[in-house]
Amino acid sequence: MNPVLAVVAGQQGGVFSRRQALEAGYTPEQVQERLKAGRWHRVRHGQYAERVDLSELTPWERELWLHRQLVHAAMNSMKPGTSVVSHHSALILHGIPVWEVDLSEVQLTRTSGWRSGRSAGVMHHRGPLGAPDIGSRHGLAVTVIGRALVESAAAASFEAAVVSADAVLRSGELTDDELRRVLVPTEFWAGGPTIRAALAFADPLAESVGESRLRVLMHDQRLPAPVLQAGFKDAAGFVGRVDFYFPDHSTVVEFDGLLKYATGSSDVLIREKTREDRLRALGLEVVRLTWLDLAQPARTAAAIRRAFDRSRRTHVPA
Repeated sequence: MNPVLAVVAGQQGGVFSRRQALEAGYTPEQVQERLKAGRWHRVRHGQYAERVDLSELTPWERELWLHRQLVHAAMNSMKPGTSVVSHHSALILHGIPVWEVDLSEVQLTRTSGWRSGRSAGVMHHRGPLGAPDIGSRHGLAVTVIGRALVESAAAASFEAAVVSADAVLRSGELTDDELRRVLVPTEFWAGGPTIRAALAFADPLAESVGESRLRVLMHDQRLPAPVLQAGFKDAAGFVGRVDFYFPDHSTVVEFDGLLKYATGSSDVLIREKTREDRLRALGLEVVRLTWLDLAQPARTAAAIRRAFDRSRRTHVPA
């Protein structure tokens, strides 16, 4: 890519239009040649980017990367000042995890007289946005983090809303005053009850998408509310923090995203085994769960309840 186009693309998330490529000195034939050779790829009609090797990323990271390119391409296709990135697209630009969303579709809120609806991979929303509702991320106008959260939660399941709400609270970017402000216009939204329920349930101590989803599973399966990130010590010192602790049942539940085991390092496995042995030596039942367990809520809840039963039998007074 020549230096002129490289500067333009660098300001637009790596995305540039056909017109911008021509203005940077490329001929129509050179544009087609680069597309045909696979050096550039078409992000959407008339919007391109240099092909990047994403093989080192996880499938989910690749999807987020491509969604960010779609957002830049969509905004680059719009007349300046007519659209704001919103809903889950804005959350992604804020670096907030999302769940159960269509990453092939960009979410924009129009600030001009454009009708709402889907068109060419973009969902156009209509809604009043005041100056406090609009911020900037990666050179794009986006709804601020609180507004983006309630927009996304209004159209989401309780589980998906909690995933993002936990992360927003964990980020520390949403003040109580700002939360109250963005909630005011949602009182009569169709998704208002989900927004309020998710925010009431949200907890910044949930440290990942998996932990947030497991919290919802426990709630839905009528398990008692656990303590999050409880720390334990033994005679040798600090053992560690656990994801979930049920003090009335002397049981801890750990969620393993498995990424920490990806290298296959024996040192990591040994440390985890030693840590678990020390927790058990404190008289605790330990239940380890993974992503696969989230897909089977009843069975997973039963496994936790069996740990409660084992603990109760172990701690029966003499």
